[in-house]
Parts: sequence; C-alpha cells; structure tokens
Amino acid sequence: MIIPVSLLLGSVSLDLVSLYCIKRSKGFKRTAWGVAGLLAIMAAFVLLSFVVRYMPLGVAYAIWGSLGVLGTVLIDRYVFNSRLGKQGLIGVAFIVIGIVTLQL
Repeated sequence: MIIPVSLLLGSVSLDLVSLYCIKRSKGFKRTAWGVAGLLAIMAAFVLLSFVVRYMPLGVAYAIWGSLGVLGTVLIDRYVFNSRLGKQGLIGVAFIVIGIVTLQL
C-alpha cells in the first residue's frame, strides 16, 4: 500500500506545483511559468493514472482533491499572502467534508 500512497502524494505535489507555476505565469504573460504549470499538471495526472491501478478512482480522486484544495489554500496564504476570511475557510471546510462524505 505504500506505493499507491507515495504515487498519490507525488501527484498532489505536482498538482500544487502546477498551480504555483500558473499563478506565477500571470495569465500566461510569463510563458515559461505557464508551460511549467502545464507540464506539472500533466505529470500529476500520469501519476494519478498509476494510483487508480491500486485503489478505486473515487477514493483516489477524493483524497487528491481534498489535499489539493487544502494545499492550494496553504500556498495562497503563506506564499502569496492572500487571506480567505472566515467565510472562505468555512467554504473550504465544507468542500473537504463533502468530498470525504461522498466516499463513505
């Protein structure tokens, strides 16, 4: 079980790298950052395709999505100094709870 979990964490990490790169591309005005973001998200989906060999797609995608949302919020907060506010944090919590609940 360590291999699919490792692949899943790698896929989530690449997803977060892609989002960071897309943000840095400033709407693809900085082409290199945009291309790096596209390559990272393609690699993330390749890893996710390996993960679904070992676990159901719904479970893998729910974990991937939840960790992606949480990671994106953390990157936005600590790297780009954006604040969500109380309603935003409650919204993120509901998204994560909803994704997890779907898989129960």
